[in-house]
Amino acid sequence: MRQIISKEPWWAVPPQPGQDESDLEWGWLVHYNEGEPRFEFVRERPSDSEIQHRKSCRITPSAE
Repeated sequence: MRQIISKEPWWAVPPQPGQDESDLEWGWLVHYNEGEPRFEFVRERPSDSEIQHRKSCRITPSAE
């Protein structure tokens, strides 16, 4: 039986250096347990609050 293990806001394509996260295409990275663990990207934009409070997929400031 297909079960969702986790669902996190995630970008569709990693950002370019200096790119603002508001310019990115966002969706959900969904982790399913179907015998073998499986991930799927769902192109449904999370809310701005969900994006700001995400646990993973962080943009780290560049060292200049």
